[in-house]
Amino acid sequence: MNGHRHLAIVLPGQSYGPLGPAIRIPLLAVEQVGAEVVEVRYPERPATEDEPWDAFHDSVLEQVRAAVADARPDEITFVAKSLGTVALAALPPSLLAQVPVRAIWLTPIFGQASVRAGAIAMGRPSLLVAGGGDDLHAPQDHAAVAGALRAESLVIPRADHLLEVPGDVIATADGFRSLAERALGFLRR
Repeated sequence: MNGHRHLAIVLPGQSYGPLGPAIRIPLLAVEQVGAEVVEVRYPERPATEDEPWDAFHDSVLEQVRAAVADARPDEITFVAKSLGTVALAALPPSLLAQVPVRAIWLTPIFGQASVRAGAIAMGRPSLLVAGGGDDLHAPQDHAAVAGALRAESLVIPRADHLLEVPGDVIATADGFRSLAERALGFLRR
């Protein structure tokens, strides 16, 4: 062991944690390349008018800061899904300035201008993964972020927001295999 510390920080979906296959498969890839996995846990209740997004973002930021301070990593890979991509895009660049960072954006909410802008401002190597049949997938915005970052992109045909192809287990399995292959390739570069 050379003492190199690779930290993988998981920013899950609102109701979709790291055991869901869309996150679990990239996590298996980061574990395979030797990363230590830390999951960010969100407040019990999602943001509302009574509890603004600021409280949500502050909670995420505090946990990411603590994970980075505790691990003192030599590199960080973020694995973010859906709501997690909103959180990732809102992290201040100064937090990540001292360490090489890359990100796997799973079902990113690039239809929101703030998420697009945050991903582009982050400017780090990225793998963007979306479902072609996901109602939240915004193809033009996805392409704009991919182009701005020169990111790798995987759009799984007919897959929904869970990266599953409804009614087709074989296509779903094939999509997850593609996700595994692309995640491993991305992490090994």
